[in-house]
Amino acid sequence: MKIIVYLGTGGVGKTSVAAATSLAEARAGNKSLVLTIDPALRLRTTLHLKDGVLEQMVPLDPPAKGELWAALLDVRATLDDAVRLYGKSSTADRILQHPIYATIADSLAGMQELMAVERIDQLVGRGFEHIVVDTAPSRHALEFLEKPMFFSELVGSGWVKLVGRTYKFVAGTGMMTLGRKTIDLYARAESILGANLVRQVLDFYSLFVSIAEGYAERAQKTVALLKDPSVTEFRVVTTPQKAVRDAQFFHEALSSRRFPIGALYVNRVWGLEPGPEFPEGLARRVMDWYKSVRVSHVAAVEEVTARYRAEIPRIVSLPELEQDVDGLGALERIAKNL
Repeated sequence: MKIIVYLGTGGVGKTSVAAATSLAEARAGNKSLVLTIDPALRLRTTLHLKDGVLEQMVPLDPPAKGELWAALLDVRATLDDAVRLYGKSSTADRILQHPIYATIADSLAGMQELMAVERIDQLVGRGFEHIVVDTAPSRHALEFLEKPMFFSELVGSGWVKLVGRTYKFVAGTGMMTLGRKTIDLYARAESILGANLVRQVLDFYSLFVSIAEGYAERAQKTVALLKDPSVTEFRVVTTPQKAVRDAQFFHEALSSRRFPIGALYVNRVWGLEPGPEFPEGLARRVMDWYKSVRVSHVAAVEEVTARYRAEIPRIVSLPELEQDVDGLGALERIAKNL
């Protein structure tokens, strides 16, 4: 199994390149899936995916030796799956129906990153030979690996374990009725949030603590897998205007975290040779403009290649398409250039 993680800022065509990579793997005979954790859901538009389906097989014409699958990160559905898969049967329904659960799943900051790692773990266990991950378009995309590790450390802390595992005992003995005079920790929270909300939160966490601990273990395992160069490769997508700057930033960001860099794709390059000269007029001015842009694009590719050929194994330029990427036909063209 191989995992390919794509990074890049907004507007560089990262989602299209990720989908084309997964398509190329399917054509090569692999069961391949592209997962987007980009909230903008550009993958749905590119592959004409149906609403309400987490994973779906994309029919290929002509048929391929392998299979192309696509998945959109649904935070709530991923968390629901984790509860059903790893929760005790006696408590799973109580967790899913708990009033605090919906708030955590839908509104808690960082859930997008936490569930991205959980989703990768779920997909690893489903027999895909290649998983291509399309991260959010940001220089902060690596947070989807850092936040789960922070959560793992938090869940493993003694204080969290104490609260999660002692609340049922405290509530069952009636000590909660004594309020702040008896239990200072709970009382302080009650004075800020209100007793009812605090008790709902603690009751929920007493149910959810085993799920959280299980998630922490899986997150550590998955992040370790993403750091394994025999399994995972990180690739950066950029454009000629951003090539040198993005190469420097992502090379430093990945190297400092010891993540392997496999490729840099300079996308949307105007590389075609200009046609014959036109006489004076609009056509001539347009051709001169094209030539100037082409020269700057080619120079940018040459510069980034000269600077990083020793650090990045593959630096590839991908041509600008004549129209927006929409459907498999456009992805086939990108795949041939990868």
